[in-house]
Parts: sequence; C-alpha cells; structure tokens
Amino acid sequence: MTSRISCDAHDYFEIVCMRRSQILVTTYNNEKYQGMAFDINIIENKEVLLIKSSDSVHHLLLTKIKKLQAIDSKIAQHNFSMEWSS
Repeated sequence: MTSRISCDAHDYFEIVCMRRSQILVTTYNNEKYQGMAFDINIIENKEVLLIKSSDSVHHLLLTKIKKLQAIDSKIAQHNFSMEWSS
C-alpha cells in the first residue's frame, strides 16, 4: 500500500465532504464505516476523512480506504462507487 493517494482519489473524497454525502467506506482491512462525510483534516501529517455516524465521529486515514461509496442521494448522479487497489 502506498503512503499517498492519487489526485483523482482525493477529488472524490473532497466531493463527498463538500456535498455532505452519506457514504459507505471499506478499508483495506475490510472494516466498514457508514455515515456523513464532512471534512478532511490533517492529523500528525496524515490526511484523515471525518465521517459522522449516528453515535460518533470516525477518523479514517485516506491511505487506508479501499472503497468509497456515495449512497442515498436524491440526485442519482451523486451516487457512485470507487475502489482502489493497494
């Protein structure tokens, strides 16, 4: 697994945050997180996606995310699925 992500991948993360999309994320360890994407922060020099679920906020390293799905949008074109190889 690389320590950086592509600019294209980063764009998808920015889009879901900007839209406050409901997302489903799968990590390379096959852990799944679902909630609203709302920001990308830098923690200890690493980019982290913030996902707000009903009971907590998850901080996921962008480099650990294998699959990003934008789900449940009323605008069909805003729903998508992207997957990256390690």
